[in-house]
This record gives sequence, C-alpha cells and structure tokens, in this order.
Amino acid sequence: MNDDLARLQRVWSALGRDDPLWAVLSQPGKRGQRWDESEFLATGQVDIETQLAGLAAHGLPVRKAVALDFGCGAGRLSRALAGHFERVVGIDVSPTMIQTARRINADLANVEFRENPSARLEGIADRSVDLVYSTMTLQHIPTGLAAGYVAEFARVLAPGGVASFQFVADHDRGSRRGRLFARVSNRWLNPLRRLLWRRWSVFEMHVLPESVLHERLAADPAVRLLAALDDGSAGPGWHGRRWYLVRDPAA
Repeated sequence: MNDDLARLQRVWSALGRDDPLWAVLSQPGKRGQRWDESEFLATGQVDIETQLAGLAAHGLPVRKAVALDFGCGAGRLSRALAGHFERVVGIDVSPTMIQTARRINADLANVEFRENPSARLEGIADRSVDLVYSTMTLQHIPTGLAAGYVAEFARVLAPGGVASFQFVADHDRGSRRGRLFARVSNRWLNPLRRLLWRRWSVFEMHVLPESVLHERLAADPAVRLLAALDDGSAGPGWHGRRWYLVRDPAA
C-alpha cells in the first residue's frame, strides 16, 4: 500500500469508527452521532432517483445487472441502488465504514460491501459494470490516485454502461474562501481543521483538473464523455463537477 492509500485508510478508519454517518454526510447539527439512520438512508434514495431519472432520458444504462458504488462509506447510496440493479457492490478504503455499511444494510440480499485498500478496483472485471457511481469521494483523494480511479471506472464499464462521478475540478477563485484554499495547502489547513472539529483525524480536499482526466481517458476510444455539469456538493470555495462517461454499446 502506498503512502497516500495508507493515510486515507488511517483517517477514514478513524472517522468511520467515531462518527460514520456524519463523516459521509457532514450536515450541520448531525455531528456527534445525531443522524437518524432512516433519515440518513433516505437522502441516498433521493440522490439516486434523481440521477437515474436523468440517465433514463438518454436510455442509459442499457442494462441494470451490476452497479458499483465507489467510496460507499456507510452504504447510503448502495442501498438506494439495490432497488434498481440486480447486484450492487460497494467498495471503500475504510474497514470501519464497511462494517457500518454491512450492519445497516444487512436486510439486503443483493448488496455486497468490500474493503478495497488498493489503487485498483480489485476483483472487478473489465467491462462488467453497468453503472459506476461516486459522490463526495474523489474530492478527498490525492490527485494522482483519484485520476487512476477514474481510469479504473472506464476499465470496468460494460458496453452501454455509465460512470457518474463527482469531483473538485478547481478552487472557486471568485470567492474569498476559494482564493484562500488555492493559496494554502492541506499541510497548513489540516491544523485549522483539527482545531475547528476538535479531533486529530480530519479529511482533506483535493483538486482533480479536468485536463488530467481527459489525458487519462484518451487511451480508450470506446469510452466517451456524455456530459460534464457543475456540482455543488463539495460546498463553498470549490468548483465541483460531475462527469458522465459512457462506453459504446457496440464496443
């Protein structure tokens, strides 16, 4: 395991042990294990229904056999996907998050949760997944590692399949907060986060430029960019984006 992966696993294992639902969805007033589990899971249902409705307008994905939830955390989105796909695989670097996901989704027979402390999507075959879904995950992963995961999304995408993923493309340089983030590295921001959150283990934010993604994906001409939209889920100070990749059904 490389240094970036080891650090990610260490931080997210601590977050998953102490307050997993808030670490996944850090809404005001929910810190300190104040999320109601049913309310938490209901937010995932809304997210997935919205995304699938948009994709259905394009006739995508062509099949609904397998969905992959990358950075599944406590299984909020995996649970929602299970109502639409024959099989769902949720993967996460954190063993404590996986434990929580298995516990609160134990009633579902078609969902599997896997710990994946690797730069690859281990155990996921080429061209085998109809929907790859990820939100509020790549933004916490260092750039090189995150770009590699996007290349993995393309690798596992089945013909007629879709990869929908959110990331931070840049700082919001039109805002004071964004200009601060652009000038100050995580090395200096992390002590401030520790003071603010009153805990040692804090998650970082990382930029993944769209130019980097274009370069990584150029190797597979059968995968094309269907759409690229602004996405505000990263919060103020960040220019968030969501990409939709499609593999040619005839590939």
